[in-house]
Amino acid sequence: MTLLLTFIGGTAGAAHADPRVNTFERPARGSAYDLSQWAQDGWSAPWEQGMSTRSWIDGYNFHHTGGQSLRVFYPKGKIGPADSGAQAPLRLTPGREYYLSYWVRFSGDFSWGTTEFAGKVGIGLAGGKSCSGGQVCDGYNGFSSRMIWRSGGKAAIYYYHMGHEGQFGDFVDLKDASGHLLYWPRGKWVKVVQRLKVNTVTGSNANPDGEIDIWYNGVQAATIRNLRFVRNSDLVDRAYFSSFHGGDRPTFAPTNDSYIWYDDLKVSTNRAEICELASGGCHTRTLQAEDYSAVNGVTTKPSSDTGGSRTVTGIDSSDWIAFQNVAIPKAGRYLVEYRVASPNGNGRISLDINEGATPLGNVTVPNTGGFTSYRTISREVQLPAGTHQFGLYAVTGGFDINWWKLTQLS
Repeated sequence: MTLLLTFIGGTAGAAHADPRVNTFERPARGSAYDLSQWAQDGWSAPWEQGMSTRSWIDGYNFHHTGGQSLRVFYPKGKIGPADSGAQAPLRLTPGREYYLSYWVRFSGDFSWGTTEFAGKVGIGLAGGKSCSGGQVCDGYNGFSSRMIWRSGGKAAIYYYHMGHEGQFGDFVDLKDASGHLLYWPRGKWVKVVQRLKVNTVTGSNANPDGEIDIWYNGVQAATIRNLRFVRNSDLVDRAYFSSFHGGDRPTFAPTNDSYIWYDDLKVSTNRAEICELASGGCHTRTLQAEDYSAVNGVTTKPSSDTGGSRTVTGIDSSDWIAFQNVAIPKAGRYLVEYRVASPNGNGRISLDINEGATPLGNVTVPNTGGFTSYRTISREVQLPAGTHQFGLYAVTGGFDINWWKLTQLS
């Protein structure tokens, strides 16, 4: 299930807002993720390019958490957002400072281009009229800041601000703590966090105190200061999904069909709500189902799942397994995942804490293709901090479970 927590602030001096999160778990796998699907998950945009034709909910191949992710298609020989990738300016409550976090994975044979190499990666931050596309940013036509790839997959941040040096925006290559250039890897998940702070304005003068920070896999990779974005009251007001090949010439086009997967998108005005930036990252814990501390009505058997040892089986309606002393370090949103197998389509798991005192909701177990065919399903829950006993209760049985997992989202 994908969650939207409504913003209660965002302008300078306002209280910090809860984060907006999208784990792409709600839609049916194999479906397009167009603006109507974004809207069902609490996000809106006035227009889109490619979302309805080149985005797809992948519940079969790759995902960072849960069982699904968003896959975007970059066709061979195509450039520009009309024919490559996808774009949608996702609205945010205006705020002077925002953090944006997501996970990204390039296909194993991703093509950076033909003889020229450049393209936009995923989601950025923008405001006002989102100055871009070779425009001169005059302080009244907004600003934009997006991740890009360059030759060989070199990773960089590409931004439009007042006084950018050339016809197009400026860029800064990402570097690790030792000063080495960073590259987008093929076939691996990468964690990206961007912070953008809009400059202050005195009269109609833009003060040079705007800022951009980028973190790559939790390590600061770019620090850009003394920026002037605006002369007016424009603030960050969109998470700008903008990803395509190009460049303005066919030489930027990919030489083969290529794909990028996105997962665990988060936007917040509060750094503390971006657990990817916390020491140690986002808390996660996997519990093998057979390691229960108490049980009613089930048994175990050797698991046929990849990486499995034993599976809890024989689960009938009203059976349950319980797990004591599960520590939750911080109250907040968590993704709970279940690794299940079932030849049926009507199983249902209910999760609770402290012997049923706090129910956390149900999730349906789909027909996975049989008791030897496993699939990860998930839902989001709100958990209090502390050490708890968790209970997994079969509202309707007829499934096996190999493991379950908790991952902090905010």
